[in-house]
Parts: sequence; C-alpha cells; structure tokens
Amino acid sequence: MLRRAVSLDPQDLRVGASYEGSRGDARTAAVELRRRRRIDLGDLVSVVFENRDTLRAAVEEALRAERLTDPEQVAAEAERFGPLLPSDGGLAASLYLEVADAAELTSRLAELEGIAESVHLEIDGSRSPAAAFPIGVTAGPATPAAYVRFKLTGSQREAWLEGARVVLAVEHPRYSARSELSDLQRAAVAADLAVSPTTRGR
Repeated sequence: MLRRAVSLDPQDLRVGASYEGSRGDARTAAVELRRRRRIDLGDLVSVVFENRDTLRAAVEEALRAERLTDPEQVAAEAERFGPLLPSDGGLAASLYLEVADAAELTSRLAELEGIAESVHLEIDGSRSPAAAFPIGVTAGPATPAAYVRFKLTGSQREAWLEGARVVLAVEHPRYSARSELSDLQRAAVAADLAVSPTTRGR
C-alpha cells in the first residue's frame, strides 16, 4: 500500500498577523503554483494536482476566512485537508466544474454525477484511473466538486519522469474531453512522484 509522502504540520501554517504580513506575496506564489498544476478538460472541467504547498496555501486562507488562530482549531483544519495530500508515489487532485452560477452548478453536478470516477491519466499509453473520495466539503463555485487520487505503478512513474507523453482525460456519458500535459505542467507535477525506498519499484 502506498503511504502519504508528505503531511501538513500545523506548526508550518501561518495564522493571524503572521499570515497577514506575508499574504500578498503568498497569494501571488500560490496562484502561480496552481496555474502550473491546473489542467483544463474542455470548457467545463478543470483539475488541479495538489501537493503540500497548494494545500498549505488553501488551509492558510481558510484559517484567515474563519479567523481561526487557536492551536487546536488550526490543527483540526490541517487534519481536514490531510486526505488531499498525494500518497507516496501517487498523485492527488481537486476537480472543479467551471460554473459560476450556484443554481447552474447544482444542476450540472446532478447531470454529471460520477464524473470524478470517469477521469483517468494516460502515461505513455498506460492508463491510471482516478479514485474519488469525499472530505466533507460542500461544493460551490469556488470549491472543488470532487477529489481524486491516482495510483501509479513504478513503470508509470519512471516513464513520467523520463518525459513520456501524459494525457488527462474524462470519459463520462454526458461529457468527454482530453488534454495532453505541456512540458511545464508535466514537470510541475513530477516532483510529487518521489517515492520512499520501501515503495520504490511497486
């Protein structure tokens, strides 16, 4: 079984005045990081590959919005986002429906039920299906519609790191799209594929 490669340490999270003082630069860096890790699937679906840095930024913004600074509350928020961290040698991502209107989003979610399970990666022609999982967050225009993980084999990881063609695709009865990752996108996600000695080669 693949283990989680990284964790969110509450002590690494900036809260209160500590975050406010650096928020401008932090937000700029976070937006650029997510831009490189975002894949558009047609005009309706986008996928952002998450890692420790993207999630740290999300948690810090959530703490700011909720005005949470108590250490126990900070730890609870970090734990809530923990399931989104990629497993050792695997990938984790947030899936968004690009719909701004809340009423239309509700309708689209019903129409595209199961779309997260319809996503897969193709790495040098070898397919890795997405496994969807909930973490108890209500979907809205600014929040993911679903969360997914990809379990990669050792050969798939090796092919990715060696520059193989990587395609992200969705094949749902009501929506289909494919997108080949650019060199920049492929390199940005490649850092997530590091594995510990105990899982290397699986």
